[in-house]
Amino acid sequence: MNENELVTIWNQQRAVRVKSQLAPTILLSAVLALAATGNLNKSTDSNLKLFVIGLVASGGVFSVSAMVAAIKDSLAVIDSLKALKTLSPLGKSIKKSADQLKVLGVLFMAMSAFNFIVLLRYL
Repeated sequence: MNENELVTIWNQQRAVRVKSQLAPTILLSAVLALAATGNLNKSTDSNLKLFVIGLVASGGVFSVSAMVAAIKDSLAVIDSLKALKTLSPLGKSIKKSADQLKVLGVLFMAMSAFNFIVLLRYL
């Protein structure tokens, strides 16, 4: 593959990383709004609490799996860029972002787990 094809794939994976966060962000915002208004608390019906926990858990699992897959694909693009003899400034910039992507993946998984644990403790 040439650099242009790799940059195109990189941009597609970046879009996946962004889009994978839209639904969970909306979901968590709705749960936070319910909790902040007192409509979701320890005295809430247990069936509703289980539904909310299941919804947040499934949204989190799908979000994390999409993010991890996109990061792995992006790291593969970086490896392919490293194999090219010459790179544009954009290619060089992408090539340097491998460590940032790895940190992003770890932080994302940690924060997802944190959000879920806080929700469980709250309910």
